[in-house]
Amino acid sequence: MKLQGKIKINDIKKAEIFISSYYNLLRCVPGIEDIEENRFVAKSRVGFLTIETDGEVKAFNKGDNWSETVIEILGAGVKATVRSLVRIQNHELIYDVDYEVDVQIPALKNFVEKHVSQLTKQILECTAQAVS
Repeated sequence: MKLQGKIKINDIKKAEIFISSYYNLLRCVPGIEDIEENRFVAKSRVGFLTIETDGEVKAFNKGDNWSETVIEILGAGVKATVRSLVRIQNHELIYDVDYEVDVQIPALKNFVEKHVSQLTKQILECTAQAVS
């Protein structure tokens, strides 16, 4: 699945600093409990369940006005890979996020995909607040 969009930014320098470190992105993950180098632990509510997930930044590349991140998230019977490309252009933060979800119980795939989509949107909202 894919999410694309733009976030208006006032302070380009502040946005450049924010996207220059994957740690800033990880701090925007809802339910984050622990960050150690490129790994993290988060608790997430999925319906009536609370699920603990382990995540890892698999790749991070950056330039002067862009960054690209690949994060893998593992939970009970779920694996999600989130790839994001963020760039700054004309006082806008332009994002392109692509994620794949693999579940052991096929009937849960749509449910989990919706949840991952919601989490991704929450991360983007947090990012918008941080760079505005």
